[in-house]
Amino acid sequence: MRHLIQKVSLLFLTCPVIVMGQTAKGNYSLLPLKDLSSFESTSPNWSVQGDVAILPSGTAKPKTTSGEGVLIGSPGNPLTTKLKAGDMRLSLEFMVSPGAEGNIVLPGGQKVKISDSSQQREANASTSGYVGQFPTQNASKAPGLWQTLELVYDATVSGVANSARLNLLSLNGVTVLETVYLPNSQAANEGRPLSFEVSKGTIAFRNVGYQLLASRKTLALNNLSYKVYSDKWDAKEYSKLDHEGKSAILTQEVTNGMREFHLVYEGDMDVQEAGDYIFTTIYSGPVLSLEVDGKSVLETGESTSQETHTGSVNLTQGTHKFKIHYSRFPWRQPALGLRVEKSGIRPYDLHVLSSLPEPEPKPYISVTPDKQTEMVRSFIQVEGEKYKRTHCISVGTPEGWSYTLDLNRGAMLQAWRGQFANVTEMWYERGEPQLLTPAGLTVHVSGRSSLAVLADKATTWPDSSNINFLGYKINPEGYPIFRYAIGSATVSDQIIPNDKGMSRTFTVEGKPSGPIYSLLGSGKKITDLKNGLFQIDNRYYIQISQKGQAVVRPAGDNQELVLPVSDSATYLMFW
Repeated sequence: MRHLIQKVSLLFLTCPVIVMGQTAKGNYSLLPLKDLSSFESTSPNWSVQGDVAILPSGTAKPKTTSGEGVLIGSPGNPLTTKLKAGDMRLSLEFMVSPGAEGNIVLPGGQKVKISDSSQQREANASTSGYVGQFPTQNASKAPGLWQTLELVYDATVSGVANSARLNLLSLNGVTVLETVYLPNSQAANEGRPLSFEVSKGTIAFRNVGYQLLASRKTLALNNLSYKVYSDKWDAKEYSKLDHEGKSAILTQEVTNGMREFHLVYEGDMDVQEAGDYIFTTIYSGPVLSLEVDGKSVLETGESTSQETHTGSVNLTQGTHKFKIHYSRFPWRQPALGLRVEKSGIRPYDLHVLSSLPEPEPKPYISVTPDKQTEMVRSFIQVEGEKYKRTHCISVGTPEGWSYTLDLNRGAMLQAWRGQFANVTEMWYERGEPQLLTPAGLTVHVSGRSSLAVLADKATTWPDSSNINFLGYKINPEGYPIFRYAIGSATVSDQIIPNDKGMSRTFTVEGKPSGPIYSLLGSGKKITDLKNGLFQIDNRYYIQISQKGQAVVRPAGDNQELVLPVSDSATYLMFW
């Protein structure tokens, strides 16, 4: 299903990107990287540094700066941790040099491929994330960018001799493998180390976090009492008490088959070990909220097909009061579930199985541009924004490069590489909430108008320019050309994929009321890599022709990359 990946050919660059440090993530423990003392033995092909600089193409050697937090390896001996692990979660960041190859060796000896695979059109045995099975798609980034890898691993599988299981592997936020059984000849009760290998080029690692998973249960629900109200399912307040009672278990079945209700549970959380607890709700209904000690931990909205929501709270050892409020959609079967987890402990359910029946099947509906460019109009929800963008079009190409434009603002919202679009929430049943979701490796762009008339290059960029969408036409190759009116001028916006990335060209017709500029990117840090190449945070690269006069300028706490547009201007975007 996920097979379209664009082959990327990176440009030769002459200046590196500096990265540094490490930070903890959630409930993960960090592998100390002050020096090599976390490993069984040292080797000259490994070192711990503070910064690393790797070019996205070419043969220049990586540059390092002394310090701590970044593990850097080159071909030679593997590096083995003193840490012994069995069932575990692993989360880390890595960066590769052009052509690099290596592996993360799991406790059972299975190898997870790490490589410069961004140029591969389809996933294979040399793609990052390969572990005896091809990833479902290539979600690798270009060299010189930090990438994320997360996995959940069982060193042994109950009832399956000499077998381990990779429950999940996510690369750069894209799930590329699930439930893969792997051969394992190690003893079931024997913890084994992790290892890192580099066979080609240079690979850097940072923020190596781990959880050693145990099956003990350190939190339980006791002294449960419930009240069932007969108010309408969508009532903002409820007061019509239907019945109440005590329960030894958490279940929605105490409602006795009522079609509309508000169910409120209260009771005690008995905590054996202090720490940060993560709660996950699984339900079907308009609302499910969780309070602990009178403070909100989770307060979620509609869930139509047992979607999950998570919240966390730090709990001391002892007893804590909790409250749950759940309401049912009358046209769907009731479903109420609550799951808990803690660092070093497997997630487990606090509800009984019958409270969470099998959900109604929900298909995965996708659009795949196999032979021609596909365009889909939809709503788009931008992260951090309260309201949906309503006048959007997403374009997917057979080359595997996709993007979304907000036509009201002439703004690029997001771009991605790989599989095109998940349209389940648009086309299944009533089509709510009408959102299209990218199905590949996504980078988020500024979301502001790509074009504006400014007095000069220092003028503040407007949130929304004075732009009128005039429609689009299709060029002979099948790619859309969007047209906008800016004052008395008309600007054509053409985005065409090639073997390097997405090439975007603006062409001006008529006489504008003032100088036109293009906002190519914004972020916390924009790095000028010389020869017309810029890096926007750790997200993507912008390549401008030598004639381009792009300017990196401050914008509050951020920076912006702005390019003057006279008759025409072209830039390349890739990651």
